[in-house]
Amino acid sequence: MESGPNELGAAMLTWRGLAAQADSGQLQIPEGVAFQCDTVCADYVLHLESMLEKTKWLVDTDAYGDLPSARMLGAKFKRLADGEQGSAAAVIRQHIEVIQLMRSVFRRYFVETEAVDQSVGTRIGDIGAGLGE
Repeated sequence: MESGPNELGAAMLTWRGLAAQADSGQLQIPEGVAFQCDTVCADYVLHLESMLEKTKWLVDTDAYGDLPSARMLGAKFKRLADGEQGSAAAVIRQHIEVIQLMRSVFRRYFVETEAVDQSVGTRIGDIGAGLGE
């Protein structure tokens, strides 16, 4: 499946919209589901980071030979592999950005729950201490 800039941009807009809905309480994801989705996203980011690292080694520019045209061809393929714009590396970085945005939506559900649990635990401890226990 091919992803172009339009698809990645649309994905970013979609997840930003979902983040806004989650922040306003319009979107609810069960904590267990959010945790599982976050775990899958974390694993996928690691996979994408591994792929990103490999883009540095996709092209050996010296393998094309010493002719000026061969050097130009090698440089072109190197830019396509790990250049800044339109390269495989740039697209992988964009995918990582989308996945990290997805994670921010999922993580809010169990991070908030952990904070509430800690707050309640502290309050119960304070009540117990006030009662002399």
